[in-house]
Amino acid sequence: MTAASIALPPPSITLSRPVGLLFPGQGVQHAGMGRQLAKVSRAADKIMTRAQDILEMPVRRLCFDGPDLELRRTENLQPCLMAVCWSAFEAYRDRFGLEAVEVVAGHSMGEITACAAAEAISWEAALLLVRERGRLMADAAMSTPGKMLAIVGLLEPEVEQIRVTASSAGGLWLANFNAHDQFILSGEAPAVALAERLANEAGARRVLVLEVPLAAHSPLMGRASAKLSEAVRALPLHAPKIPLIGNGTGLAISTVRSLRAELSGHLLRPVHWARTMTSMQALKVGTVVELGPGRVLASLAAKHMPGVATWNADELLVEGAE
Repeated sequence: MTAASIALPPPSITLSRPVGLLFPGQGVQHAGMGRQLAKVSRAADKIMTRAQDILEMPVRRLCFDGPDLELRRTENLQPCLMAVCWSAFEAYRDRFGLEAVEVVAGHSMGEITACAAAEAISWEAALLLVRERGRLMADAAMSTPGKMLAIVGLLEPEVEQIRVTASSAGGLWLANFNAHDQFILSGEAPAVALAERLANEAGARRVLVLEVPLAAHSPLMGRASAKLSEAVRALPLHAPKIPLIGNGTGLAISTVRSLRAELSGHLLRPVHWARTMTSMQALKVGTVVELGPGRVLASLAAKHMPGVATWNADELLVEGAE
């Protein structure tokens, strides 16, 4: 524990109930993530040190100082990101408790963190599973490289038409349904390049090739998915104690069997985040808290659920402690 770490003060912020917790996935990382929270929260600081011991890698240095090039390597990035997200979860629990939390969800890799928050798996086992996921995806990027393309400002039929047309240049699949007008395509590089041009020609508000050398949530992850499924089969899982909304269907997962199936097909199936937000809205959540770097998911929640209070970890746990 660092000398600067202190216990968070009693909550001076009131969160409207019920509360939903969100955990982000790859793409939100940056050097410096988690550093300020570890300075103000003993619980967060302890998790960062414990994660470093479990993983036997320099988690604190990579997260707090980088360098970015080393942090962005998939095999490093994913366990480091989960460590930061879990440190935020423990800081949240230390300050607010979990009595008001009635639903959890995680985007892509964040789904595994959400499983730990729902007590369906220990956080240590989840951390090791995320490390294996990162390693397998890094290997897949070498053997079956791919690209991912974010498209904002077009509707699903338009994006699907782009996908179909661009598939003439290679395999291409819808990987993320993030909102009614926000999607991610995943596939072979020539197809992604063609889709990028077509999306711009179609008048998309934003078109961005993501800085990942792989095609997550697509058949190009087949070999990695099979090996990850083996790891999932060996895990001691429990039925979630807090409602956990799955990426595959956007519906709550309530049994060990359905959870194992969800995690086993995790790398192949698309992320139905818009459905996840619809399910969360049906639970009439009053507050959404994103526990991780940035506020990508909090912003998507605000878009899906107007009037719901949204926070990210820094706003609630760092700035709120000052």
